[in-house]
Amino acid sequence: MTHTRPYRVGVIGTSWAARVPLPTFASFEGTEVTAICSARAERASEAARRFGARLAGDDYRALIESPEVDIVYIGAPVARHREMALAAAAAGKHILCEKPLALDAAEACEMLGAARDAGVAHVTSFFVRPFESHRYVKELVASGDLGEPRQLSVTHFPGWQRGAWSWLDSSAEGGGYLGAVGSHYIDLARDWLGEFATVSAQLRTWVGEAGDAEGLRRPVDADDAFLLAGSMRQGALVSIQFSRNVPPGRGRRIELYGSEGAVVIDGDEVRGEARVYRSRRGERAPREVELPPSSLPDTVRESAVPIFGAMIHTLLDFIESGRSEGPTFEDGLRCQEVLDAARLSAAEGRVVAVSETVSETQREEARR
Repeated sequence: MTHTRPYRVGVIGTSWAARVPLPTFASFEGTEVTAICSARAERASEAARRFGARLAGDDYRALIESPEVDIVYIGAPVARHREMALAAAAAGKHILCEKPLALDAAEACEMLGAARDAGVAHVTSFFVRPFESHRYVKELVASGDLGEPRQLSVTHFPGWQRGAWSWLDSSAEGGGYLGAVGSHYIDLARDWLGEFATVSAQLRTWVGEAGDAEGLRRPVDADDAFLLAGSMRQGALVSIQFSRNVPPGRGRRIELYGSEGAVVIDGDEVRGEARVYRSRRGERAPREVELPPSSLPDTVRESAVPIFGAMIHTLLDFIESGRSEGPTFEDGLRCQEVLDAARLSAAEGRVVAVSETVSETQREEARR
């Protein structure tokens, strides 16, 4: 797809952004990085030199209001997403926002409403959707090849080394790995199987203190491990397990079982280590399958980080066509409703119907 013009991108954030979004925007045919904002102006200036941006600073409002910005990428802590997205929508800027979309569903609903009212394109960065293995599973479900989907299991034990304290360790900032990692798998379950009906969750903080960049010890009050079990409206059961502070294990494994077949993704696509296995009713053992060639556009596959390039492509297509299959802010909102239900379940020790956490405002927004 050839885009009608190069879109000028303003990037908010220089931590995760410097590792993935900035290199991808800079290498993506159809976008150019023109402005960078960071809580520390010196970091913004350093990133601007590295990626060729003309503007740098610590004022996100100045970035959003700049006439040299068409698209705003929001990579700040979750607690800042709402105010930044509302400002971007008010300025008529298209938005690509990191997940989880907001602190709660009420904020996410406000963000979706603002983007719709302003007529701007909006994408939530659920970037594991475009993995070829995940697209393959979605096609198997859609074609009926697996029969009736019955159980989805996700286990993710990456054995990540403990780094310095960051906003991810603070619940007030929107930290915690139910949101940071679990949101990806909640979105994936929705993309494959439809909407969640009920949720039961347990959250843990195994390491309650960590040193910050200056060496000061700071409390950790956000979850670093979780267990989520749920049921989908169409009947399938889902379980998602994650822990950050464990020794390295198998990493990641996704298993989906249907009435007529099963598919297993064993390993981490980010490191290129995933293998995919299929089985059908009556077969004795699963067999490894070779995935079909990538169907992603050349601009995506040739960008620095293709999975993030897919998010850029989705946004540009939304801008130019006025339509999107997601992941949009609406997907971010639906995921947020599940996160809210999971947190309520963990706090009260009971199974929670997702509908319990959905306000009338959210229902009205969904009907628009």
